[in-house]
Amino acid sequence: MVMKRFLTIGAVIVAVSIGSVQAQQAPVIIKFAHEVPETAIKGRTAIMFADKVKEYSKGSLRVDIFPNAQLMPSRDEVRAAIRGQVDMVAPQTSFFVPLDAAWDVFYQPLLFNTAKQGMDTLQGKVGNELLTNLDKVGLQGMGVWHDGPGYLFMRDKPITKPEGMAGKKIRVFPSAPLEAAVRAPGGIAVSMPAADVFLSLQQGAIEGVITTVTYAGPAKWDEALKAMTRMTMFIGGYGVVFNKARWDKLSQEHKDILQRSFNEATAWNHQAAAQNILDNEKNLQAKGVVFADLTPEEMGAWRKLMEPIYKAQPEAVQTRIRQIQTLMKN
Repeated sequence: MVMKRFLTIGAVIVAVSIGSVQAQQAPVIIKFAHEVPETAIKGRTAIMFADKVKEYSKGSLRVDIFPNAQLMPSRDEVRAAIRGQVDMVAPQTSFFVPLDAAWDVFYQPLLFNTAKQGMDTLQGKVGNELLTNLDKVGLQGMGVWHDGPGYLFMRDKPITKPEGMAGKKIRVFPSAPLEAAVRAPGGIAVSMPAADVFLSLQQGAIEGVITTVTYAGPAKWDEALKAMTRMTMFIGGYGVVFNKARWDKLSQEHKDILQRSFNEATAWNHQAAAQNILDNEKNLQAKGVVFADLTPEEMGAWRKLMEPIYKAQPEAVQTRIRQIQTLMKN
């Protein structure tokens, strides 16, 4: 009887021990949702991030990635992260504008002299401050991954002088500053889904598009677009954020691992995105797309038209515009 009781207690101890080991071995899982294919630069960066987390945590932390909008469309990602339906998302920076109007600073036409200057700003003080301010809405800002600058593409020849825009129908994605930038020199801003752009160009329903080289090339819009002006109409990018409540509950060790992994993946992303921009520009030129750059005089003429647009922005955006203009002078 004593032996039987001893064996029973021993079995319980073994079972509890096994359960404890299994509990210790069960990884903490982070759900990361985004809308692009795994082969896109953002998709590849997310995979690199997950791989590094697995390596540095020795399996105690795991990032499960859900690409191609498997869990939700991109327009719902920010709200889902705030509610805690997912832990991480990486939507286009424009999706943060409803939460903080200051994010619209990257969609102010011709605010930056060059695309590199704009991308450096996203990585620098301005971008870091915008990410930190997301704490107020329940998001932990991690960083920004690159997409590429928005340029002006045309069906026939590049536009370099403002008067060349008069009467032209230009497709822009929904953005009040970009629409105003088209209207300022007399153009007609047209909003339509990306899926309708190619046919509209072919049929002459629109005559130009403001988009990134990293989108125009893979989308094969170059078959209908034959000219591009390298004028920085906006700076594209993806804001990577974490649900704040979930982040705060993680151990310091896991936070450190996530941040280290993110920083390394982000460094690769910035290099790969810069190269991707160059590669797509070369590819477009090889297919016959004619490129043009603005002279200082032409840039001055365009900027004069853009000034009223800057002044019409909410104070939060104007503050960031002034901050960037000061940084550009130094």
